Amino acid sequence: MKRILVKRLLQTIMCLAPMLSGCGVLASLPGVTAGVAISSATSNPAVGLAVATATNAAVDSGIKYVMRRFTANEQQQIANAIGQTAPGYQRTWSVKQAIPYYGRNQGRVVVVREAPNALTTCKQALFSVEEKEHKQVIEHWFTLDVCQNGAMWQWAQSEPAVSRWGALQ
Repeated sequence: MKRILVKRLLQTIMCLAPMLSGCGVLASLPGVTAGVAISSATSNPAVGLAVATATNAAVDSGIKYVMRRFTANEQQQIANAIGQTAPGYQRTWSVKQAIPYYGRNQGRVVVVREAPNALTTCKQALFSVEEKEHKQVIEHWFTLDVCQNGAMWQWAQSEPAVSRWGALQ
């Protein structure tokens, strides 16, 4: 009887947790579910805790991987738009993400100057990211340097462009 009550209590908490704490708890639900299931099956809470922790780490890693891919895709579209634009001109950029929440990100690029050198050609530019607030479009502006790498244009700043950093991005 006691075991059934504990199980019902845990099920109630899992059902109410998303409503009480918002979307932040959704990423931890697979870990909690796996931990409760294993703990109930083995009657060992330590095994359940270990499974819950490992599952949460795997889900968190997967989410971060997808978000890095979305960011890299957006950055590449911005770099492509800058590469196709001559100094003094502007162009729009946009990217449609696979998950509907991230939808269609868009903005404008304005190339300020082109700087050819012995190694490659680089461009300094401004780019905007549009955000909708209360049915109004607000543009947030940023500066950026992109350089030509063969046929592609890539961000010259190392932080968003260096893929070898992996999970540190």
